[in-house]
Amino acid sequence: MSFAPLALVNAGLFTVQLYVNYAMSRSIGPMSRKHETLITPAPYAFSIWGLIYTLLTILVVVDVFYPSISLFAGSPKPGMLRLIFAASCVGNMTWIVLFSNEQIHLSTFVITLLWGTLFTLYVYMISDRNKHELSYARYFCCELGLTIYFAWTCAATLISFAVSMQQIADDYLSLTVYIILLSVLGVATISAVVFNNDVAFGLVAMWALIAVSVKSFPWERAAIERMHENIRVCAAQNAAMVAAFIAITLLVRLLARFSNNYEALDRAPPVVNGKSDTARIYYGST
Repeated sequence: MSFAPLALVNAGLFTVQLYVNYAMSRSIGPMSRKHETLITPAPYAFSIWGLIYTLLTILVVVDVFYPSISLFAGSPKPGMLRLIFAASCVGNMTWIVLFSNEQIHLSTFVITLLWGTLFTLYVYMISDRNKHELSYARYFCCELGLTIYFAWTCAATLISFAVSMQQIADDYLSLTVYIILLSVLGVATISAVVFNNDVAFGLVAMWALIAVSVKSFPWERAAIERMHENIRVCAAQNAAMVAAFIAITLLVRLLARFSNNYEALDRAPPVVNGKSDTARIYYGST
């Protein structure tokens, strides 16, 4: 078995990334609470990182040991994609170190770069999926992890913007700004669901939006408490819209599948007594 050098490098980088995240895990929570925003999800939502890292581990292992189903190895430029994934590992580690040390603006800049690397991988992944027949092995072993990672990073990046803007303003932001940030996530998610048929992306965004809508927090001022109630309603509405588009997308796909099956049956030659009538049937003598 031959190994791609960059696949091995990525395996090493990803292992270091897991260690850095584990080492910094105790400081992330307190720092997040110190820089609380009105669109930060309830704490349970961050458990999704366990799923993300599990699926990314599978992706890295597949790329090293089973390149035949690897998203990277099967691309025209595997080296380029692997370098982008390596950059995402570095970006993830850099972000968590900066945020843990309260370098808010630098961490926002870095998570934006991380978002850019994942966006590039996501665009390639969708393009490749549209050009070729869907491989379930590749989807579950490679694409699903990147999709969930990217979708969650979209939400995390918007939250990071809110944290930076609050630090600049030295106060909470206006209701309009928070609603705009939630709406950006909602529109991006609906676009992914409608144009890319990406239900997984939609489910991750719903997870984040629902966690925002159910969050309770002891705000210091009554005005902030009232604003938070409005934001919770907005998040719930966005989650409901995403759910509706997911349901519509699944229904359309189901109807299309039945339609294709019906058309295939309609084009098939009729059968008489178990045999196709393509063999001419004669009655009487010739």
